[in-house]
Amino acid sequence: MTPPSALTRRVLVALAAVALTAAGLAPAGPAAAAPGHTTLVRATPSTASPDIMDGTVDAIHDAGSKIIVAGSFTRVQNRGSDADITRNYLLAFDKATGTVDTAFAPTVDNEVYAVVAGPTAGTVFVAGKFNTVNGVTRRKVALLNVATGAVVTSFAGPAFNGLVNDIALVGGRLLVGGIFTTAGNPNPRGGLASLNASTGAVDGYLTTTLTEHHNYDGVSGSNAGVGAEKLAVSPDGTKLVVIGNFKKADGVLHDQIVKLDLGATAATVADWNTSRYTPRCAWWAFDSYMRDLAFAPDGSYFVVVTTGAPNGGTLCDAAARWEAGATGTDLQPTWVDYTGGDTYLSVGISEQAVYVGGHFRWLNNSFGGDSAQAGAVGRPSIAALDPRTGLPLSWNPGRHPRGIGASEILVTPAGLWVGSDTSWIGNFQYRRERIAFFPLTGGAAPHPTTTATLPGNVYQAGVPAPTNVLYRVNAGGPLVASTDTGPDWAADDGGSPSPYHNAGSSTAGFAPVGGVDATVPAGTPAALYSDERWDPAGDAEMSWQFPVPTGTEVQVRLYLANRYDGTAAPGSRVFDVAVEGATVLDDLDLSAAVGHNVGTMRAFTVVSDGSVGVDFQHVVENPLVDGIEIVKTGAPPAGTGNEVQLRSYDGVATVGAAAPVAVPDGTAWSTARGAFWVGGTLFYGMNGSLWRRTFDGSTFGAASAVDPYHDAYWDAVETDSGPAGQTYAGVTSNFYPEIPNVTGMFYSGGRLYYTLAGQGGLFWRWFTPDSGVVGAEKFTVTGASGFADAGSVFLAGGTLYKVNRGTGELSATDWADGAPAAAFTVRSGPAVDGVDWRAKAVFVGP
Repeated sequence: MTPPSALTRRVLVALAAVALTAAGLAPAGPAAAAPGHTTLVRATPSTASPDIMDGTVDAIHDAGSKIIVAGSFTRVQNRGSDADITRNYLLAFDKATGTVDTAFAPTVDNEVYAVVAGPTAGTVFVAGKFNTVNGVTRRKVALLNVATGAVVTSFAGPAFNGLVNDIALVGGRLLVGGIFTTAGNPNPRGGLASLNASTGAVDGYLTTTLTEHHNYDGVSGSNAGVGAEKLAVSPDGTKLVVIGNFKKADGVLHDQIVKLDLGATAATVADWNTSRYTPRCAWWAFDSYMRDLAFAPDGSYFVVVTTGAPNGGTLCDAAARWEAGATGTDLQPTWVDYTGGDTYLSVGISEQAVYVGGHFRWLNNSFGGDSAQAGAVGRPSIAALDPRTGLPLSWNPGRHPRGIGASEILVTPAGLWVGSDTSWIGNFQYRRERIAFFPLTGGAAPHPTTTATLPGNVYQAGVPAPTNVLYRVNAGGPLVASTDTGPDWAADDGGSPSPYHNAGSSTAGFAPVGGVDATVPAGTPAALYSDERWDPAGDAEMSWQFPVPTGTEVQVRLYLANRYDGTAAPGSRVFDVAVEGATVLDDLDLSAAVGHNVGTMRAFTVVSDGSVGVDFQHVVENPLVDGIEIVKTGAPPAGTGNEVQLRSYDGVATVGAAAPVAVPDGTAWSTARGAFWVGGTLFYGMNGSLWRRTFDGSTFGAASAVDPYHDAYWDAVETDSGPAGQTYAGVTSNFYPEIPNVTGMFYSGGRLYYTLAGQGGLFWRWFTPDSGVVGAEKFTVTGASGFADAGSVFLAGGTLYKVNRGTGELSATDWADGAPAAAFTVRSGPAVDGVDWRAKAVFVGP
């Protein structure tokens, strides 16, 4: 974020004092009904709103048949008219038509920051900077008649000695937050107070005192009043969250945010605390960087939005989800969505989306600093976030020019209201002066997040081209990727020893081999010879046993090289090798036969008796082997490697026969890099990108590249911020460069989990199937290991499955709290039930 000018600082500091009415504040009596949204709101605004000609809209209230709006404005016009109607700081209009209400015209002497329902039908509370309403003294809080705008004289609140920024009605009390130290005389209060909602009398229910500046340290930093800026009450009326310019609540550190329990007789500070809002952000410009918060309709979480500066690990210029039921002293957000240096100003939450507004250009911009960086998605000033992940959904009407920003968001059962300081929705597309309404009618439902489970169907896409190779082992070393159409060379290092040899042998690694002789088949990875398994004297002789069906004729290929310099001279290492009990290499001296530091191969044909054995015997020094391959003789079956097949699977031991799935468009599934099915859509990696297509279990829809980072409508629009020519174009996710190395993917709970070739860990990023946005930040599953040999991974309920890319075995482990809970155990595979699970993408589907 670029340093603001003096004028900008004055505007922003003024804006910091403005309180916006949080969505979901509880009314008198029972909690308000949830909005009940089953879809997102429509992306085109309604015409049923007036044109507010100046100032800023800071609060919007749904009063039934009319909408009441508050802010810093003085003039309004009916749509299609150029006649000014004077309305200072407060106005009402008909919800159905947008026509300004001529009867509701209270005279308020200064700005109004908040509007909420009153204690009885047909009344409304207003709060802000004013001292009189209709000539009647009302210091910062008043109760008005919705029909006439008249002051309800039975409510006479105290004379607050400072601003009231926000209010919330809970039962028979009005909770008040602001920059004040007294609520009348003699009622000392530190930024919070509670009033009798009918009379206005101060009571002792809410007395928590907010103290100390967040940013101002007595020498530097923006110096503004200490107190509350925003309040949010849970829908059931039992919890209150307060944000603002303070460091302590009742003398205990609660920097910029405190949560209170609303008991029957008193509000008390809850066991909920975080240090994430302790760092200073843009301290020269903002007293506090907290801007708005709102509860989810079910009360399970709330979202806080901020201004500040590029994140640097802080929660500045960020939207963050917090779990309402959490307790503790160092709590962390569930997710964070960074703008990369732009301000969030407002938030409202429906069942389907977290709607946010502000001055932002991009979201999912964790690495940005006044520019779009990897993962950034263009979202001019307004957006809908996935509640599970915080990533932007597809909804993208935008508003340009952005001005100071979208300062108010209100979710109602009928849709979404947005208040601001500018005139347009879209890129100068829909003129909506400072207020716009997006109806629920005509909105699209977010993409489903349902996943398939077992018992059910497991699909293998990119089944390996038929090969006669039964086993490949990189003896003594890590997994080595195949350089032909056959399987990879399975790992056999210290961390992942092969299950096919006995105990007692050791491993060693070397620099790249000097060369190979003509016995080594073309396409054999030279990396095989960079490590070896050797057998020290004294233990049982090294022995390998490979399960192979009885009567199968196979060729046993042994890959050998003398690499240890201490045995370079002929005669210094000599050993025997027996296959199926018959000695096939007698007194083998590699240095004498092929030379030191030279790779070679020896092949022997045998008929299996159920298991093919390879035994090594000491003669001089220690036997060794670099790689073993077991290959059936004869021609392999036909196939391209692009086939897709399904198998029924009960998740434990019963595996159905493979059945082909038609691929009519010729997709090269042999180049796929993992896949997962969610909500009717198959997502998969291919050619360095993420792709999507519908899939119902038998028919694939058309494939399309997933690219939410570019939008034909917005990419060419200049932001009017940053360097000349900067547009709203985003930047492709930094997950995409990882895709060529991905070996498996699965989706669970808003997360895209994946494995990478040669890496033992399990990784994840936030992911929303609605827009296809992948989280900019990469996380590692703590404690997860053993995935270096993963050929595919898939999740079904509470079980995680892994395909061994070298052996074709399917292993499983319990999955709990987003992590493997135990070691993997083999459940199926070529040696268990004759099923080879290898494929470029294995996923559970319909």
